[in-house]
Amino acid sequence: MTRDTSTTLPPLRVAALTCALVAGCGLAPVALALAPRPGEPVAVLTLFPDAPIPKAVAASGASILWLSTGGHVAVLDASGGDAAADLRRAGAFIVLAAGPLGACLPGYRSTPILTGPSPS
Repeated sequence: MTRDTSTTLPPLRVAALTCALVAGCGLAPVALALAPRPGEPVAVLTLFPDAPIPKAVAASGASILWLSTGGHVAVLDASGGDAAADLRRAGAFIVLAAGPLGACLPGYRSTPILTGPSPS
């Protein structure tokens, strides 16, 4: 007695395709929200304090606005230009916009970015 497995394979493919589509559509807005913009503070993340990221932060010349206790996360002032591109060129892998992450970092308060004329 042989079992026909041809009918069980397509539902697995459909499930895998559905999961890939949901993940792709869900990650695109997150990636856009966390993409750093020139002139705004950036957050640099590392898992290893002796990795090239702390060296990249030091080489970038940007001032550190906030540093985590273990030194794994740093928020840098990027008002001088495109610090995210400079950090990536120096070896930093994960560089994110610090604005959306500000609520997750204890003790870090980002400055509000105003868009438009101030009310007078």
